[in-house]
Amino acid sequence: MAVPGPRAALAVVCDGMGSRPHARQGSRAATQAARDAWRMWSRSATGSVEDLIRLLEVCWRLRLRVPAEQAATTCLLYAEDGHGRAALAQLGDGLIVRRSATGTVTVHPSRAEGLGRTQALGTPHTLADWSLGLTAPLGVGEAIALATDGVSDDLDFTRLGALIAWVIDELGPHPHAGRLLRTELHRWPVPHHRDDKTLLVLWNTPTSKK
Repeated sequence: MAVPGPRAALAVVCDGMGSRPHARQGSRAATQAARDAWRMWSRSATGSVEDLIRLLEVCWRLRLRVPAEQAATTCLLYAEDGHGRAALAQLGDGLIVRRSATGTVTVHPSRAEGLGRTQALGTPHTLADWSLGLTAPLGVGEAIALATDGVSDDLDFTRLGALIAWVIDELGPHPHAGRLLRTELHRWPVPHHRDDKTLLVLWNTPTSKK
């Protein structure tokens, strides 16, 4: 989900755990909960990233119609508050990467998870298991990309900047850019790769965020 705006913006990607019977409901509820929490959080110029995540976790549980453990999902987000700040947050697998106007790429560090264990909403975790950060909102020419592990696990990290530039330059001008990107993800070039794939790119142009 992306909610672009002239003063504040939100980008969120969630990936339900395939081993849970209601993973799809969990991921859908998490994206909606992130939007709910962001709208409340952005009203304050002093709310912390931790406040945003606490709100998100409560909103997620309230939106569910099944036990949380049956709807476990990862969650990655970028959220601007309209007061000159932006939050980065990640729980579980996936990738958050920022590309500067000059092409420099910065990857948001994720928490290490041992023994093949994935942290997620709906699994035992604490606030400390989130990878959180506060940064400046996207400047003109900058972009942020969020990807589920079905995409990030197969990426060459030396070419992340080129991938973001391709989405912006080749797909962005089209009126149905999202549909084109979904088609490309369905054509994923890694044989027998069946993980769900979500890639979201938000960028700042001289006139708006897209």
